[in-house]
Amino acid sequence: MGMRDAMGPTGMGMKARGIQACGALLLAGMLLAGCSVGRINSRDFAQPGAALPAGATVAVLPFENLTNHPNAGQIAADLVSTELYGVGSVRPVEAGRVRSRLAAQKSTDAGAATAPEAPADAPLDAQAAGRALAVDAVLAGSVSEYGYQHGLREEPVVGLNARLVRVSDGAVLWTSSQSEAGRGYFSRDSVNNVAQRVVTRMIDSLRPVVAATP
Repeated sequence: MGMRDAMGPTGMGMKARGIQACGALLLAGMLLAGCSVGRINSRDFAQPGAALPAGATVAVLPFENLTNHPNAGQIAADLVSTELYGVGSVRPVEAGRVRSRLAAQKSTDAGAATAPEAPADAPLDAQAAGRALAVDAVLAGSVSEYGYQHGLREEPVVGLNARLVRVSDGAVLWTSSQSEAGRGYFSRDSVNNVAQRVVTRMIDSLRPVVAATP
């Protein structure tokens, strides 16, 4: 009797079920691995040859809020401002000082009444704001997504857009668009954690533009 006959139909069936089980486990592992990575979109552009000198002062302007979250713009600007302190070649302006000086400038402009009043949520003129703050460059941007997406499960999602504007001539030295949907299937990711990762990638892409030597 040959080996094949010795196994019989029962042995063959058990072998087939074993292969199917291994295949199912492999597929499940691949799916979970995909869920743990999350979805990331990242696009960065820098003007060729453009860079700020070492020690340049940079102010992060309040981010324009395009979401339903009432404080998304301020949260994003604060995260970006904090992360910018890790870039040793520039001198960030403290976030509270930026807000207070811009508020004072807005009051002065309103008192002059030389132009029609802009809507309260209108984006700032980056170059004009930089001149008011007396800095070398400003980092301005907007929040396109900040919250949870509802589908098969809730996923935190954050989307930010930013640009670095040189105050002396208004040139845009760098732009970035970053977004990410939360990762992890069994453990929930928070919006704040996703936002921090998005901001970290954003500032990492900015480093070459502000790494010039004097």
